Amino acid sequence: MKKMRRVVAGILAVGMALALTACGGKEQTVSYRMETEESGMKMTDTMTLTAKGDKVEKISETIDIDTAALDEEIRTQMNAAYDAMVEQYKAVDGVECTGEAGDTTYTIKIDIDATGSAVKDLSDKGLLEVSGDANGISLKATGTALESGGYSKVE
Repeated sequence: MKKMRRVVAGILAVGMALALTACGGKEQTVSYRMETEESGMKMTDTMTLTAKGDKVEKISETIDIDTAALDEEIRTQMNAAYDAMVEQYKAVDGVECTGEAGDTTYTIKIDIDATGSAVKDLSDKGLLEVSGDANGISLKATGTALESGGYSKVE
């Protein structure tokens, strides 16, 4: 009887471990947003993290910049700087990036494959701030860091 209990307890333990592993591998998507205004320029940054379990596999970011309060010359200089930044992102394998200038807006869209070396390469170039290991991004730790940096979780 004792042996049977141990076998059943062992089977239950293995079953629970497998159930926890299966739950840990669930795909999830979480978005964070931050809105700022400085010198009349408004910016909305939305970052979406797609993860399997706690490991981030894809980072998507959309930055909408309203430059209506700036004069034409400054707006032209800002657009040139944003265009140059977009080219730096595009030069990294595993990154897709576009920049689109409107009359008084500029929108940057960035998609990063976090399963390869793109995150480390962006970090090495100073284009993405990473604390800890750039080879495995934690969804939970990233969410905490974003919230402490002024982002709000989008429900």
